[in-house]
Amino acid sequence: MGCIQSITCKARIRRENIVVYDVCATIDQCPTLIEESSPIVLRYKTPYFKASARVVMPPIPRNETWVVGWIQACNQMEFFNTYSDLGISNNDWAI
Repeated sequence: MGCIQSITCKARIRRENIVVYDVCATIDQCPTLIEESSPIVLRYKTPYFKASARVVMPPIPRNETWVVGWIQACNQMEFFNTYSDLGISNNDWAI
């Protein structure tokens, strides 16, 4: 999980010296809500995704500034829409 980029421009810092510990990812246990206020578009309100980790960096020279950030991405989603007693539709989206 994760990606370390822009190391090439930081000549004195080696990728092997950056360590990620204690990775934790959770998704809130609540159903996806469908907002049908538009006759054209369905809006899906999905549960919150939370991630945390401990990142250990080597000593950084005084003249450098680093920013550590996160990117959330998804490569597959499954939708099960229930239409009262009319039935269920299933869509599986994979990238």
